Parts: sequence; structure tokens; C-alpha cells
Amino acid sequence: MIKKSSSDKKPLVGFFPLFYNLAESGRAVIIAKRYKELGGKAIFFSHGGKYEYLAKEIGCKVVRVKPIYTEQFIEHLWKCSRMEELRPPFSKKVLLEHVEEEIAAYKKADVKIILTTNNFPCSISARAAQIPLISVTPRIKGEFTKYPDDAEFFFTRFIPHSWKLKILNWYAPRSRIWARPFGKVAKRYPDIPSLRLTSDINKGDYNFFTDFIELLNLEKTDISANEHYIGPIFFDELFVKSFSEKNSLKEVNDIELHLQKPGKSIMISLGSSGTKELILKILETLNEADYNVIAVYGSILKEGNLPKLNDNILLKKFVPSLRAINSSVDLAILHGGQGTIYTAAYSGKPVIGFPMQFEQHLNLEMLVKHGMAIILSRKYFKKEKLLQGIDEIFNNQDKYLKNAQDLVKKLPKPEGDKNAVQKIIEILEQKGLI
Repeated sequence: MIKKSSSDKKPLVGFFPLFYNLAESGRAVIIAKRYKELGGKAIFFSHGGKYEYLAKEIGCKVVRVKPIYTEQFIEHLWKCSRMEELRPPFSKKVLLEHVEEEIAAYKKADVKIILTTNNFPCSISARAAQIPLISVTPRIKGEFTKYPDDAEFFFTRFIPHSWKLKILNWYAPRSRIWARPFGKVAKRYPDIPSLRLTSDINKGDYNFFTDFIELLNLEKTDISANEHYIGPIFFDELFVKSFSEKNSLKEVNDIELHLQKPGKSIMISLGSSGTKELILKILETLNEADYNVIAVYGSILKEGNLPKLNDNILLKKFVPSLRAINSSVDLAILHGGQGTIYTAAYSGKPVIGFPMQFEQHLNLEMLVKHGMAIILSRKYFKKEKLLQGIDEIFNNQDKYLKNAQDLVKKLPKPEGDKNAVQKIIEILEQKGLI
């Protein structure tokens, strides 16, 4: 339960998500919604993106801040995150424009605190404006036990796996990818902490990790004073307006009827970071199989150009609740985004993961360590490997299911949005702002 503040006057909080990313947008919007429910005021800042409407639907103003991202730049950002593009998206000149425009927007709106979900320039702009910065992000923790295929290049294929792992696990926490221009721009402003490493540019003065230490197997002694493990944030409620009550019941009925067919059932969900190429390869593989499949494609596929599939596959752009479907199927095929990882964890069902980036690989490694998941390659996708992975899980269903359900018992109630708002109010009180 959220503790109510002793004052009804809650100041204006600025929210700065990546509005081209569904997960980052959803986390910010649902926290803002909870803050408003307690009488707080919220405003959103944006460099553009298709999910701005989510903030507007909860009654928040969205202030567009230059530069406004083009589709080409957004695609470049996605490719960088997937290691498909090594040219960094932020040059010193581009980053400086971000920072100066963001500072001006904060001052004009007169926000008292900034909450970002991985808009990296905030690491400079909020501090330069002398505004407390909260970063809401997954906690990337742990060592790789399987070398990610996205880090595989021609020359690395000749290096023994154990050597590659040692090099990667040494390098990952010391990486400076994207960080150099941040360090240079930060020096222009006084009292900004050093931004030397990649891990520095998504940190705030306060870090809200949307994880539970139970999943991460993290010791409490490893947690620093500015780290708060608020837990996952689910935001199915934000999509209620996508369905009328009548249509929602129809969608649920369609899905239930499909899953009542004889045979094993599978759900596919690749979030907003999945690719058209990958989902089509998975659908093609399962099209001739005997499994009943629910495939949620979101923005990955265009509605006017959907593939022709057999009756065993039911395609849905959106569904009323991913969590409800995940709980109803025997297996989930996911990309490893944090939302889908926790959806699977709380559903207590096995997972096959195709990570699109390093963070997602590590997310899936957590489920592998709990004995409920298999990681397969997006970069070197093979139909046979996917079918073998499905066979491995279904032939050992009792083991994978037991491990998955054992994890459910360890996880606290998922209330990351409420925990975040409680922490925001505590910070505002400490700063004398309420």
C-alpha cells in the first residue's frame, strides 16, 4: 500500500521515457498515473515516438524536445542496441543539442524532479539543471554463462568459448560504448559526476531497479544506498482503451477457444524490440507443427501484410492481458525484455528466449539459472534448433514446470509502480519539496 504524504501539495514531476520503446514508455506512464492518483502533478518530455499517446491518455501534457527523432534515427538506435550497428548514435554535437534543449524544457516547465526510463542525455541535463534525477531501469547483473551470438563475429568464432566468456565478463562492466561523448559534454557543466563507463550514463542520483533480488540472486549487502529494488511494473491496464468491453470479451473468447484445441500450446511475444525477420522465422517454423500458437505481434508486423498461416496459429496485434495468456499456455517464446521475463516468471511457465540485445540475454540467463528456460540464437536462427528446444522442454515438462513454479513462490507481489511512487514521495520530502 502506498503511504500518503502529510501534505496534499505534491510538486510537478517530469517524466522522460523513450517514447519509441513500449516497455520504457509503459513504465514511466504507469508510475505517473499512480503519482497523479495521489494528487501529484506530472508532465512528460519527449524526443518523439509512437507511444506518446499513452501519456496523453492519462491526462498528461507531452512537451516535445529537440531533436525530434526520425524513424531512421530510431532504427539506428535499435540496431545499436542489437550490435548490428557500431557507429554510436550520440556524437558530441548531437548530445550537446539534447542537453541544452532538455535543460531549457525543464526550466520552462519548472519541474522539481526528473524521472527517466533510459533517456541517457538526462544523466547530464537534469544534473546541469540542478534537478534530482531518478533512473528507472532493469538491473543488469551477473556474468554471462553463454557467449551471446550478437557478440559473435567472424574472428571470434575461432576463439574457444571459455576464453571468449572470460574476456566478455571482464570487459562488460568496464565497457565505454556510447560513453565517450557523454564524458566530454559532462565536463562543460560543474558538479556532474564522471561519466566514463557505459553503465554511468543510465544512472541517476537515485536508481529504481525494476527487479527483485530474489530473481537476481543478489545479496542485500551488495546493494548501495541509492539503489532501490522496486520490482517489476506491469502495465496491461494502459491498453484497456484498445478494446471495448464487447471486443475484450471477444478477444478473450477467441483465445480460450484456440487454446482448448488438443495438443500443447505456445505463446509468442517479442515486445517492441523484436524484428519482423525473427517473428516470421518463428511463425514459419511453427506453421507446420502440431502446437496451438498465440502470436502477439504488436508493432513488429504491418496489419495489411500479415503472413498466411494454418489454423494452429492465432495472430493478435494486441491482447487484453499477456499475463493471462502466459498463464494459460505450456510454453512462452520471448525476446527477453524485462516485462516479458517477469510475466513468464509470475506465470510459472517455461521459456524459450531469443535475446535481441545483451541486457535481454542476461535477463534470460536469470531464468536459465532457475532451470526454467533455454536461450536460442536470433542471429544464427535455425528451424531445427527451435524445434529441438521445444522438444527438450515438452519431453521434460515436469522438470521445467516445477522449476518455474518454484520461482513463483520466491517472488514478492509485483507492485513496482506503487513502490516507485512511495520512493518518489520520500525523496521529495527529504528535499523539502513537500
